[in-house]
Amino acid sequence: MKSNLIILFIFIVFLQSCGLNEREKNLQILQKEIAQKEQGLLAWEQRLKLKEEALEHARQSLDSAKMQADSASVYDPAIVGKWIVKMSCIETTCDGSALGDTKTEQWDISYNQKSIVVKAYSGPVLIRVYVGNYRDNQLKVLDERPNVDVSFKAALNFINEKRMDGTREILQANCKIVYALTAEKSK
Repeated sequence: MKSNLIILFIFIVFLQSCGLNEREKNLQILQKEIAQKEQGLLAWEQRLKLKEEALEHARQSLDSAKMQADSASVYDPAIVGKWIVKMSCIETTCDGSALGDTKTEQWDISYNQKSIVVKAYSGPVLIRVYVGNYRDNQLKVLDERPNVDVSFKAALNFINEKRMDGTREILQANCKIVYALTAEKSK
């Protein structure tokens, strides 16, 4: 009888220890899942912080461009009108973009008080609106609606009443595309 009790006691201790091992494994798995979720939240918080900083930078750039446009823009009726803008990619670090890529847009350039407004069309579709200024024979514009992830800016040198040349930059979080621009005034 005594030996049966000892065997029963050993058997009960063995069963409890098996249950503890299973609980410990479950606890370790749960701890790993919590640690992974914490890492995900930290990464998400970092991305959010970067987007906030980019938005603040874009806001400051737009404010700066607006102040420059208000204080230093020059009125030149020769740049007002419709322009055919041909673009050729000369620099890229973005996937999906290659050197030599080309595109053509129609830009409708006008003044709104002291600021330049450029409406960019692809065919009949308005795709972007730029604002900026014109001085020292140079047109500088930024995308009117700054995007957290992407910013657009262009600078064109006024050659004559029918032609401008310059560059357009597209800045994304991890890459940049630069186009050489040639603008010819429509008839």
